[in-house]
Amino acid sequence: LALFNTRFLRLCASADPRVRPLGYALRLWAGRQRLAGNRAGGGPLLTNYALSLLLVLFLQSRSPPVLPSVRRLRQLAGPQDRAQVGGWDCSFPRDAAALEPSGNRQSAASLLAEFFSYFSTLDLGGLLLSPLEGRALPRPPPGTLGGLRPGPLTLQDPFELCHNVAANVTARTVSRFVRCCRDAARFCRGPEFLQKSRRGRPWGLMRLLQPQNSGNFGNSQGKFLIPLPLPPPGGSGGVPQQREVCAAVGFVLREVLGCGCEPEGAPGEFGEPGTPGGAGEPPPGA
Repeated sequence: LALFNTRFLRLCASADPRVRPLGYALRLWAGRQRLAGNRAGGGPLLTNYALSLLLVLFLQSRSPPVLPSVRRLRQLAGPQDRAQVGGWDCSFPRDAAALEPSGNRQSAASLLAEFFSYFSTLDLGGLLLSPLEGRALPRPPPGTLGGLRPGPLTLQDPFELCHNVAANVTARTVSRFVRCCRDAARFCRGPEFLQKSRRGRPWGLMRLLQPQNSGNFGNSQGKFLIPLPLPPPGGSGGVPQQREVCAAVGFVLREVLGCGCEPEGAPGEFGEPGTPGGAGEPPPGA
């Protein structure tokens, strides 16, 4: 089955020139967002195989589709392509030339932005993501899928239909995945993604794939940082009302949510005049 899964992904990569760069971009993005890999503070993460299947499912669900469903691939398989492993139907064309050309003419950048938007709006807890059918389906009741173990993310293997590829992923990781997709989708609608920077700064895909972008303020120590443009309590900057607001926010973060709060930098130590955190502006609290 692992061999046929590899052949299937290779077929998808050969079927359309947009698939391979999209896969590379998503793997890099997910790694920078700490969504894919082995383990992290948020628990088990998406495997690269699961991430690849999410991309395949998304491309199958476009109108018109970029990739055919596995069920359609079965219909296109010739006699030499018929195969079964452990009772599972693993029939699909071995040669991408046997596939029908996609009528979808979207650019890879447009598809990447749509990927984030698509998964940021799905109720993943109530869906079965089925590459076999090429779309997200309402999740059937437990026990009706031949032993498939549902979870916060139920991603069906394209051939071994009782196997949930994302069975190890926790609800916390799924929630982070949806939130990161929502942030990335918002970024893709903004000028920093659509227009080249006139100041020589990273823009477009490079800006999106940076470890710290507009959608995730993680750092190299694995913390999730939220910059607050307020002076620290008792600091020298800001009016009394600002200090009161900062103290209230700090109380909620520390006492209610259990977060750690610490100042970052000091006035005049970073940035340039007129920029956030620059001279003459209060430093952000982290």
